[in-house]
Amino acid sequence: MTKEELLEKAKLLPLTPGVYLMRNKAGTVIYVGKSKALKNRVSSYFSPSVPHYGKTEKMIRSVDDFEVYHTATELEALLQENAFIKQYMPRYNIKLKDSDAYPYIRISKGEYPNLSVVYSRTEGNHRYFGPFSSAHVANEIVATAAKTFGLPTCKKSFPEDIGKGRPCLQYHIGGCCGLCIKGQVSPEEYRALASGAEQLLKGDYAGLLKELTLQMEQASEAEQYERAANFRDRIRAVKKIGDKQQIVAAPDVEADIFGVYRDDLGSAVSLLFVRNGAISDRVSFFFGADEILDQEAWEGLLQRIYQARGFVPGKICLAEELTEEGTLLLTRWLGEKAGCKVQLYCPQRGEFRALTDRASENAKQLLLHKRAEEEKQNDFLVSFAKFLCMEVIPQRIESYDISHSGGEHPTCGMVVLENGKFAKRKYRTFHIKEGDGNNDIASLTEALTRRFAHDDAKQGWEHPDLILMDGGVAQVNAAKAVLAEKELAIPVFGMVKDAFHKTRTLTDGENELSLNKRQDLFVFLYKLQEEVHRFALSRMDLQRRKTVKRSDLVNIKGVGETKAKALLMHFETYERLKQATVEELCEVKGINPATAANIYDYFKNERIEP
Repeated sequence: MTKEELLEKAKLLPLTPGVYLMRNKAGTVIYVGKSKALKNRVSSYFSPSVPHYGKTEKMIRSVDDFEVYHTATELEALLQENAFIKQYMPRYNIKLKDSDAYPYIRISKGEYPNLSVVYSRTEGNHRYFGPFSSAHVANEIVATAAKTFGLPTCKKSFPEDIGKGRPCLQYHIGGCCGLCIKGQVSPEEYRALASGAEQLLKGDYAGLLKELTLQMEQASEAEQYERAANFRDRIRAVKKIGDKQQIVAAPDVEADIFGVYRDDLGSAVSLLFVRNGAISDRVSFFFGADEILDQEAWEGLLQRIYQARGFVPGKICLAEELTEEGTLLLTRWLGEKAGCKVQLYCPQRGEFRALTDRASENAKQLLLHKRAEEEKQNDFLVSFAKFLCMEVIPQRIESYDISHSGGEHPTCGMVVLENGKFAKRKYRTFHIKEGDGNNDIASLTEALTRRFAHDDAKQGWEHPDLILMDGGVAQVNAAKAVLAEKELAIPVFGMVKDAFHKTRTLTDGENELSLNKRQDLFVFLYKLQEEVHRFALSRMDLQRRKTVKRSDLVNIKGVGETKAKALLMHFETYERLKQATVEELCEVKGINPATAANIYDYFKNERIEP
């Protein structure tokens, strides 16, 4: 359709809420938007009296048709818009990477509280902290709090497991109070430790230090010098953690601070988490040159962020104003989600204006740094492509390696690099099902045949620009045979090692390319070989361990393959299964009291200390 035809079609729309989908000539959805009045909003794109610039103008030039979905309310339109963005991943909409949830730290209720990382706040009356930007951050905080106060981080359940089994290594190196040892720690003493960890997570450093100092002095006066030394070490640890905190507001303030930076090449959003008056974490989002970050996009972005995170603080500060309608709509939705009043606004002055400015500067510097890294990496990939005489830059590289244990448990690991960086979420494992496990070439052929039966980019199966095999001519020829059968023209090279197990050349099956004068390529390929070997070996070893443990279980009277698998799935780890009581074993489907008693007796000797 021409722009005039699109305008006439838009004028026929009603002045009601809804969602619109812009499509190009190929019928692909390139942009999704919402409006409280479809006629006015969609018509504005094609009206000659309404000026458009940059990315929006580029998007409009690509539109060949549009369709609309009517909704009963603006809120329904907001939710429907984001559902369509996730479904179609339009080129000109800002997009977030898929994330099931953001992690929280939970202190469980009960006589023996424990610290754990979870992904929802829906369970009981537990105490939650967060959310955090990643599981890595949350796990590091848990480890620090647990180490500071000697809380157990094992999989044991208390008080059930007190007095069962030996204490672990953490106890012997002073990292755990030894709750599992009967009589070692009283419930009162343990609750005091857990309370200290909770104060640490809340950021109440002053109160915690005062309390620990008092306890240290009391222990010293009672000539309990070892106990006093423990309090002294905790005081040092708390001071060290407290010194790293950036205090930016009153101690009771919980707020999310959004900053933004944009230029012709793209945009970035930085989100600072203020908890108990201090900046506790940060997460950033980066968008490409074609992704439109206007007021309307901001509304959708905020909705998707808080839909994923689950937790909504009482104050949300934005570096830029939303529309009045958008602010009211989001405030209502956020308030319903939080279960309390939420303040959503753009501060004009004061400490929160300074924080949004800081967040915006964060966004700018992070984006510029990211581009500098990408430019450097792109220069390397261009050089690599020239070295291999490739016609395209290898933005996606796949590498394969076979691992087995004496011919058993043959496994092929697939490692993926995107723009020169390991994309671990796209790694894949192929457990070889046919043939002799000692025949690496046959195993490789099976794995590659199964791999190239997939090509769904949304599931991480897009075809690579380059394949690097951990091996020589035989591995390269095996890969080429599979690709030829699939009618795929993908360059394949083998990474040939020398007598010292270091990559010396690359081979395409006929010719060799020496790496003697390319130290940068040597280092890159060495890291790749180490990673693909590590991954393949770890996946094979995991499979081997499962089989060994399951085989161990089938030696128990009444336990076969099916029940062995059910037991391991129920208890998740072999160690937890070994420590299970008869009553806990009976909870597993298919395990009767007699079989449970047999299993308990089988592991009994391992639970008794010598």
